[in-house]
Amino acid sequence: MNNGEKEIVHRILVIDDNPNIHEDFKTILLEEQPNKKLDSLGTEVLGRSARKFTPKSNYELDFASQGKEGYEKIKQAFGENRPYELVFVDMRMPPGWDGLETIEHIWKADPNIQVVICTAYSDYSWEDITLRLGRSQNLLILKKPFDSAEVAQLATALTEKWTLAKQASMKMGQLEQMAKERTHELEKVNEQLQQEIAQHRQTEKALAHKETRQDELIKKVDHINKDLKEFASIVSHDLKAPLRGIKTLANWILADCADKLGDQANEQMNLLLERVERMYSLIEGALQYSRAGRTEEKWVPVNLNNFVPEIINMVVPPGNITVTIENELPVIDCEEVHIMQVFQNLLSNAIKYMDKLQGWIKVGCVEQDGFWKFSVADNGPGIEEKHFEKIFKIFQTLPTSPYFEGTGVGLTVAKKIVELYGGKIWVKSKVGEGSTFFFTLPKQKGPRLAGTKMGAKNEKLEANITR
Repeated sequence: MNNGEKEIVHRILVIDDNPNIHEDFKTILLEEQPNKKLDSLGTEVLGRSARKFTPKSNYELDFASQGKEGYEKIKQAFGENRPYELVFVDMRMPPGWDGLETIEHIWKADPNIQVVICTAYSDYSWEDITLRLGRSQNLLILKKPFDSAEVAQLATALTEKWTLAKQASMKMGQLEQMAKERTHELEKVNEQLQQEIAQHRQTEKALAHKETRQDELIKKVDHINKDLKEFASIVSHDLKAPLRGIKTLANWILADCADKLGDQANEQMNLLLERVERMYSLIEGALQYSRAGRTEEKWVPVNLNNFVPEIINMVVPPGNITVTIENELPVIDCEEVHIMQVFQNLLSNAIKYMDKLQGWIKVGCVEQDGFWKFSVADNGPGIEEKHFEKIFKIFQTLPTSPYFEGTGVGLTVAKKIVELYGGKIWVKSKVGEGSTFFFTLPKQKGPRLAGTKMGAKNEKLEANITR
């Protein structure tokens, strides 16, 4: 260790009514253990003891004999900004709180502390424990009698996990503050520029000679857009860095300790990895939303009769879901990526949230008041009317499926694109019967629509995808 580095001391609390258990933890985590084999060999060869010792991690170990006493210690430590990182809790501690009641109080005082339940009995099933405490990535179970190496590995892994999580939280806070300050600064500049542009337009006819000034304003707006794009990429990189550290540690724990942690602990570690992947998805979704409408657009004629089936194949519906195109679709002038994102997000949502054994999705289009009115209908779980506006706001999701957790970005991106094209998007739904998402695209303004007349065909173009 360099002289300038500060040694990290990990604080651990043991709550157990058996004093012998306290001594066991001291022996495992604090006392240096002699290497007996090497000591015997040194005595035999050299006539004296070799006295080599195995170094221990740097821990500060405290003890409590009852759950309430341990809770008070944790509450006090948290209030003094010297929180414990890890607590080992015995399941049975008569006559006071048992292990589960103790943990319930502990997490009210310090929700971030890592907890290991120590038990020699099957007082509660895993279902009972999760019902009481919830599915937490901060909870593991250690069976008594426990192995010294197992305790040492848990102490090392979980205190390091706590430290990494704290560092990630601090980094997140710094990045959020930086993003807030930078966003406020850019909003002020953008507001000022918008005012200047508005004033310039009012006097444009009388001040035609000031076209140079207008060109300068356009350059400033372009420069701000470039800064926003670069800023989003930088924030994305800095947000992903602590996630990579957590993911690496979790994978290391699973690789080195999976056979010791048990099924429940492995399940929790996998849940942690799923949450990390979800955070990645949220960051990517935010970037996707920020880029919508900011890229250079290349308008081309797109025949939706050919393009939509390609999108259906891309989202890969499962065998129990039938996707049909109900009537002939128009040819429109648009940016291909934009129209792909709208249909892909609507179709993906319908597939991911489908709760029926035999599901169907229907794509249709009609002409209405100078617009193409598209629809994507399904027989899924449906949406309550009170959530119709919420689902189009960024990061707003509904718990409609126990198997899939969305990011709350897809519909927001679809809404942004449709509105950029001069259209609108909305939903009609009935709980238990399904939903229909509608969106419109103008035929003559906004995107340069081809104005193709839709035939009177009622033929269904079926796209049954079976894996």
